[in-house]
Amino acid sequence: MAQPEKMYPLLALCARTPGQPSQYQQLRLQAAELTDWHKLSTQAEAHGLTPLLYTHLQAAHVPLPSAIKEQWQARTMQHGHANHVRGQVLAEMLTAFQAAEIDVLILKGAALAHLIYPNPGLRPMRDIDLLVSPAQARPAQALLAKLGFEAPQPGQALPAKHLPAAVRRVKGLSVTVELHHNLYSSGTPATELEALCSSALPLMIEGVTAQTLGYEAMLDHIYQHLRINLLLDSLRLIWVADLISLAERFAAGINWPRVNPRIRNVLGLCHWLTPLSEELLRTAHLKPGRPPSGMGQEFQGWPRYALAAQQHKGYSGILRDSFFPSEWWLRFYYGLPSGWAVWWGRAVSHPLHIGGWVRHYFKNRANRH
Repeated sequence: MAQPEKMYPLLALCARTPGQPSQYQQLRLQAAELTDWHKLSTQAEAHGLTPLLYTHLQAAHVPLPSAIKEQWQARTMQHGHANHVRGQVLAEMLTAFQAAEIDVLILKGAALAHLIYPNPGLRPMRDIDLLVSPAQARPAQALLAKLGFEAPQPGQALPAKHLPAAVRRVKGLSVTVELHHNLYSSGTPATELEALCSSALPLMIEGVTAQTLGYEAMLDHIYQHLRINLLLDSLRLIWVADLISLAERFAAGINWPRVNPRIRNVLGLCHWLTPLSEELLRTAHLKPGRPPSGMGQEFQGWPRYALAAQQHKGYSGILRDSFFPSEWWLRFYYGLPSGWAVWWGRAVSHPLHIGGWVRHYFKNRANRH
């Protein structure tokens, strides 16, 4: 998604909870320069950030145009209603799974909305992601069908990561559920349910006790999810809010030496999007380094865009966009600190990564023929 130059910094400042004074001071300065509130509204919704944007601007005492205020109030209420309906359906599923002795962990937004956000409606969701064991994946999908979902069973072999989406219409809302049997497409037994249950965190959803990933596994899962989208799609700031808010909420409980150094580097980089608390910076030993250039600039090269779609750039333009992305993108995607690591990433890591995609492309092309 295109990022209007003056809107991305303002939106990024709101990608967190809770708020803090230094953030609100910057918000007031950014909002004073804004001229097109309607474009900001469109961008906020695309990033899944409307409820957080509205909440933080209100807390910062930023005066809003009356039409925009009414629109954001309505959308915040809509997201709150949708999450309430999803929460009720999720509680129904959890009760049924418990009765059938099917163990499950709640993933991503469905868990984070209830774990780290003051109000679940602050975290818009598109679907509900659950993790079950490979052995229980088919029985769990069959149970969803009994609960009224259109829940197709997979073929003889399980898909790489999750089963076909199950969909059910509830109170005018389409509720989509994806049952994962591994956190990642190229996962291992260490990223299956059995290995992750020992560090699982309890939480309550609509009066039903549930479990989700432990702190360190959840930080990794959030980062890996947004990293994939950095290359092949757009980075939604709500995922950044998930990462920052989880770290802020549980800074003292996270075993930081066990956290991937790349994630700590990315959290430090997030300090330039929205200021992190002194407690988090100190507890996690984060080093933001210097501000990166090209803040918010997305990857514009191959393989995100097909070569045919980039012909207007010419070969030099395609090579430039593919091999020389912005410093911000490079540091975020590879989890790099500032300094010499940026040079290494640009000269070695990124070209090798693109080379891997080239090999993958030609291998798949050869298999098709």
